Amino acid sequence: MNTTRNKRLLDGMETVAQYLARKLHALGARHLFGVPGDFSLSLLDSVLETGLLEWVGSPNELNAGYAADAYARTRGIGALVTTFGVGELSALNAVAGAYAENVPLVQITGAPATTRDGMLLHHTLGDGDFTHFARAYAEVTAAGAILTHDDPCARIDEVLQTAVDEQRPVYLVVPADVALTEAQCGATTVVSDAENDSRGSTLRFSAAVRALLGSAQSAAVIAGHLVERTRSQGVFGALVSALDSPVVTLSSGRGAIDSTHPRFAGVYIGGIGAKRAQLAVETADVLIEVGTLMADAVTGMFSHRDDPAHTIHLGVRTARVAGREYAVPFADALRILTELATPLPRELPDVPAAGPVVGETLDQDTLWATLERLLPAGSRLVTDIGTTFWGAAGITLPAGVDVVAQPVWSSIGYALPATLGCALAAPERRPVLVIGDGAAQMTVQELGTLARHANPVIVVVDNSGYTIERALQSPQAVYNDVAAWDWTALARAFAPGIDLRTAAPSTPDELATELSAALADDRMAVLHVRLDALDVPAGLRALADRHRR
Repeated sequence: MNTTRNKRLLDGMETVAQYLARKLHALGARHLFGVPGDFSLSLLDSVLETGLLEWVGSPNELNAGYAADAYARTRGIGALVTTFGVGELSALNAVAGAYAENVPLVQITGAPATTRDGMLLHHTLGDGDFTHFARAYAEVTAAGAILTHDDPCARIDEVLQTAVDEQRPVYLVVPADVALTEAQCGATTVVSDAENDSRGSTLRFSAAVRALLGSAQSAAVIAGHLVERTRSQGVFGALVSALDSPVVTLSSGRGAIDSTHPRFAGVYIGGIGAKRAQLAVETADVLIEVGTLMADAVTGMFSHRDDPAHTIHLGVRTARVAGREYAVPFADALRILTELATPLPRELPDVPAAGPVVGETLDQDTLWATLERLLPAGSRLVTDIGTTFWGAAGITLPAGVDVVAQPVWSSIGYALPATLGCALAAPERRPVLVIGDGAAQMTVQELGTLARHANPVIVVVDNSGYTIERALQSPQAVYNDVAAWDWTALARAFAPGIDLRTAAPSTPDELATELSAALADDRMAVLHVRLDALDVPAGLRALADRHRR
């Protein structure tokens, strides 16, 4: 069914597909990521007729999922459309990552029409069962629905509400004929906060907070990823002001508070992070964990202070105080904690920062010292989970700069498509991507999409393969090597006819010159930086030492 015929048939009515588009738009989405397929074409035609969502096509579904994930981290919702079977399975890894990292991502699958149920169609397993892939998605999503002609709008509302409430990905299967059905829906709306906690839980939580804080002389606040994910920086800042206590962030939550804040004590990575951050946490009477997930990669292989009896922890749907759990959602718990907070001021010893230093050769320390000095205020630093994530963890960020990364799921290659999502979600904040060559080779096709839609500065750290794996074990193993690529030539091959800036600096001075010029230029820039295969940032060396114990 072509677009012209769709418009004629659908004149004067809203389809189910258009209802879904309107709901996504109301939640903050302005773009739709994905790869088309024959089972999703009617859905896409109808959605795009609304003008509410701009289509952003990727070379493959995995990349589209990564881009939509990063988009959702900024705007509060992200969506991608794939075709049934082959397309949705290609995106499954990205959706699993969104689940692990608390990202409200909507995976929309365009499926065969309900009139074709049980037929031996392409993109199926040839057994007539169209529910295999929905069962797979049930493992990595908070909710899902296969829409039918029976009240599809209500199912859309329920699933989107779960994405918002749980800060997790959700799954919608939209058969081609259901997509074009008239949306006869009630007034149900999706709201930004659930209101389903019991008053009893709230009162008990409040009393427990009063008791623990009332017996404390000092506190330390640990900010995690949920502060940014729920866009709660304002309330979190009020909590910090009320407590007047030292604040640290996990490496997964660096946008929770500005690094220039007077109470900021650094990035806490357990026993391998900044010494000032360690002191703040280890010497406090009470720890206040706001939206943290204490996974191995962000706690220095579990070298953090684990002290439930003296900890207040705020999670997505529940809070814990001194080891007891209360059914109070994150937003409510943060608000209550802020209202109850009283000053617990404490000054910390002035521990000099031990960040990277510019040397005479171009190495990891020089690279990160240069980035620390030149990153513009308000920009976004995007890194992959390899050496670049650990290099970023060791620098002080300029005002208004956050870090977009995937430390829990740790799927290499995430960062390159994620840069596209960041750029489209907040075009006023230019992304600076720093990615290793091994990771970049995984998702390199997105360079072409980036060149068409955005102007990031991309630094490819070419250390001939998977240096993070070399640091952890078997540094000379052949399986950590990758083929050598000419990244500046490759960028131009992926973006013919687009004016790019490319360079391959080989000395500290050349790096500083080229990076400064790239940041001052409006064009997309690709800098190819070659480093030694065994050169790693200090934080990764410390992590590797703990990993081998």
